[in-house]
Amino acid sequence: MGLALLMDIGSTYTKATVVDLEEVELKARVETLTTVNEDINIGVNKVLKELKAMGIDPDKAEYKLACSSAAGGLKMVALGLVPDLTVEAARRAALGAGAKVGQVFCYELTDTELEQIVKYSPDIILLAGGTDGGNKNVIIHNSRKLAELELDVPIIVAGNKVAAPTVEKILLSANKEVYITENVMPKLESLNIEPVRKTIRNVFLSKIIYAKGLSKLSQYTGNAIMPTPSAVMKAAELLARGTDKHEGLGEIMVVDIGGATTDVDSVAVGTPAKAGVTLRGLREPFVKRTVEGDLGMRYSAPSLV
Repeated sequence: MGLALLMDIGSTYTKATVVDLEEVELKARVETLTTVNEDINIGVNKVLKELKAMGIDPDKAEYKLACSSAAGGLKMVALGLVPDLTVEAARRAALGAGAKVGQVFCYELTDTELEQIVKYSPDIILLAGGTDGGNKNVIIHNSRKLAELELDVPIIVAGNKVAAPTVEKILLSANKEVYITENVMPKLESLNIEPVRKTIRNVFLSKIIYAKGLSKLSQYTGNAIMPTPSAVMKAAELLARGTDKHEGLGEIMVVDIGGATTDVDSVAVGTPAKAGVTLRGLREPFVKRTVEGDLGMRYSAPSLV
């Protein structure tokens, strides 16, 4: 089966691990400081050279995989109709895709809220609102307000499908970068998160990762670079569910304490522990991620003290 080269380009360190798949053992692990301000490939090349100095040729690895959080995660603003429904659905989709939701707005955007968005300077905006065939006015109003936004930021539209063509036309007429995807909540209290997650990941890869020089690393590995939060979430799900050959661990919680953020992933049904408790609102997803954007061991360390 050969060797697997696994690389993680973090906000502080770039790590490379080599695993012998046949012997099922760790062969080597090296790390260096991430060179995110110049080109991450400087740090990548350094760890690859260190592996070669240890007698391991990473170029000959059968599998080459990499994930990255070097950009520090996506700063996201989520817009929706009501806080308990479409806004919460949009927030869950964002967290599942590796974004940090810094601001959430519901109902019709005001000029003051628009100024807050400009001040926050997000990497991406998620515009939701209304079930399919439901309220159109709010998402159309908010698209007009976003058209006034003096920011060059991608806007993902995941709201009422009936209003989507009008919303797209308004935003494109203002020369905004627009991505139309399926409604995050097509029916009342019925979530449709995965299409939105996929779109957010694609924007992450095109706008954030490749801007840091990771396109070259992607060519080297022959695979797409996965956002680290998504990779950790997938790993937690794999551990819980298992595979065709290996039984999973069952319901688990994984805490990933990084240099900039602390992520908590859970794979569990999440039913109440006490009898007689009534659930209201959106059902909790089986696979879930939350992120504390101001809690970390390096960049965000002062907030821990």
